[in-house]
Amino acid sequence: MDHAINPQIESPLFTRIPPEVRNQIFKFALTAYEDPASRKYSSAAYYYRPGYTRPHRIDTELLLTCRRVYWETYKFPASINEHTSWYSRAPPNIKKNHLSVDNRRCSLVRRRDLRTVHVFAQQIWLEGDGFAGFTGLWQYARPTTLVITLRHSDWWWWEDEAPLTFDPKQEGKASPEKNRSRSAAFALESWGNQFRKIKGLQRLQLELETVANKKQELDAIVDRADGWEFPLANDRILHLNKSKTRRTGWIGTRLTEYRENSEYDEGEDGEVTVGSQSHPDIHSTSNTDAGDSSTSTGIVGSQHVPVTSGASILRHTNDQEDEPTKAKRVLEAAGVIFDVFDDGGSVKRLPAHRKSVYYIVTLIWEA
Repeated sequence: MDHAINPQIESPLFTRIPPEVRNQIFKFALTAYEDPASRKYSSAAYYYRPGYTRPHRIDTELLLTCRRVYWETYKFPASINEHTSWYSRAPPNIKKNHLSVDNRRCSLVRRRDLRTVHVFAQQIWLEGDGFAGFTGLWQYARPTTLVITLRHSDWWWWEDEAPLTFDPKQEGKASPEKNRSRSAAFALESWGNQFRKIKGLQRLQLELETVANKKQELDAIVDRADGWEFPLANDRILHLNKSKTRRTGWIGTRLTEYRENSEYDEGEDGEVTVGSQSHPDIHSTSNTDAGDSSTSTGIVGSQHVPVTSGASILRHTNDQEDEPTKAKRVLEAAGVIFDVFDDGGSVKRLPAHRKSVYYIVTLIWEA
């Protein structure tokens, strides 16, 4: 210990509590959590999901108590927490869509202390130049775990209910006509061949999400994943650990194409409020002229016509069960475990036609 640091020999924290127990206490105190004092995200936002209903916070005030505490804990905020990067459609409190490791103000010590990195990636970014550039950032920071999440709204043409295509062995946009066989090698510029740049990588976690009625399409992709053995540096390989595959689900707000603005609030009676304008949910499937869809507010032209994603628009039926409840029951019968999280009742209060049932498969590869 540095001679300038007071050993705090009069404090029971340092004299009576063993270091290993003290470290567990410090880690618990420095673990990130959803901040209940912050403004809740809209349940209709692209980034809203279990574990991401509010901004996350780390209480670093502990490091300011004394030099002894700082000396024992300064690495923990970086080393024990998952550091999240959003490549498109980030929460409004996120100023940049990249990690602090890509920020020159981030100290070298903090970069080296990173252990787990979580990337929310659109498929176009993953299969394009974005992911290749991302993996090249790790000259100094060497995380051991990388988590990649593709949300329902991250797939190619999700708003048009396009078939799911996914293949890390292909270069560029995955094509179902080019599905690589189990024995096929990774193309040199494929995104699956980029992990070798992250020198200390030991674990890859891939989370693939879609809507309930596309379960069969996603399961077909998962079946092929057994043939994906990702090459790492120094001739190491990431192998799929089938025993750790998890299938989960959750019920959330039905996403629509025009909801691009991340700072709108939910109105009442199935309306979505963007700024000061209120746009009722539209239940018709008629082809309305939507005009220019490039506006920064996410409103499609002047018609405010949402394009329903993942399934045809759910309507009220005479059955006792609504469609989301039926979909949940079918998935649970197939062994899917549903996340239970506190959303303040915002989704529960929605009518059935404004809900979607989301299906997630989590795959884990280990070196």
